[in-house]
Amino acid sequence: MTRNLKSVFAPLLLAALAVADDAAADAVALPPLGLGNASFMDGVAGPGGLFELPIQINHANEIKDGGGHALAGRQRVSSVTVLPHFAYISEKKILGAYYGAEALLPLAHLDLDLANGPQGTRTRQGDLIVSPLLLQWEPVQLLGRPFWQRLNFVFSLPTGDYDDDSQINVGSNVWVFNPHYAFTWELGERLEFSGRLHYAWSSRNNRPPSALDADDIQPGQAFHANYSLSYALDDAWRVGVAGYYLAQTTDDRIDGRRQPGSRERVIGLGPGAMYRKGRQTFFANLYLESGARNRAEGTQLTLRYLHTF
Repeated sequence: MTRNLKSVFAPLLLAALAVADDAAADAVALPPLGLGNASFMDGVAGPGGLFELPIQINHANEIKDGGGHALAGRQRVSSVTVLPHFAYISEKKILGAYYGAEALLPLAHLDLDLANGPQGTRTRQGDLIVSPLLLQWEPVQLLGRPFWQRLNFVFSLPTGDYDDDSQINVGSNVWVFNPHYAFTWELGERLEFSGRLHYAWSSRNNRPPSALDADDIQPGQAFHANYSLSYALDDAWRVGVAGYYLAQTTDDRIDGRRQPGSRERVIGLGPGAMYRKGRQTFFANLYLESGARNRAEGTQLTLRYLHTF
């Protein structure tokens, strides 16, 4: 049976590859990454199964260029994402860790209203996300306190809705390898600190948006992390702060040529709460973004329901 099995991986889906005729923003977007979908007690898990249903609501009225300046004109980007997530961890071990697998299927509604760019809505299926192997270790002692950790090998497959003639796409048409290391350090009887560290690599897209007039594009590599600090009010309630950080580490490429100034960055931070009753857990996190480069900057509300079995 599961012992406090938490979300193994739950990505944010906010992918609209928008290319205006006189685009001043980044022309090649990073694929959807897991910003803000990990929260308190993230590294704590054990053998058993999990069904999770995250809902993310994103809204931004600004898109920032490579220097962090807002693009001129109307720049409204909104999305609602539902991400059914199934995970299972076996009672058997390899390398001293329980091993398992998972699958996630994003469904997203996008609403864009960009000056000199895409306008309209689209509701479609995103790229399938799978992990053929995750490794969950039992807790060890770090400075005399329990320390949980997990390693997960995550892939995104180019199965989502994508059309190179469309101005709004939910799928990215790239393969993504995005492994992560998650941990929770129980600092005291009621206090914990959790983190999840990712590194994402994306393949080439050989059917880029036709507006680019290119044969292929490739998003750059990126480091991104989720982190949280929480305090248990009682056996059911936990409150605290959570955040995320994204930093693209290599330039995008168009037809194999590096695109200087194309790297994305953003920081999110805000309050959160967690409620647990039996095998069910509920999360609510609000993130306020800042420091954006080459992407939208706004707010994100994440609601998650987990059921373990």
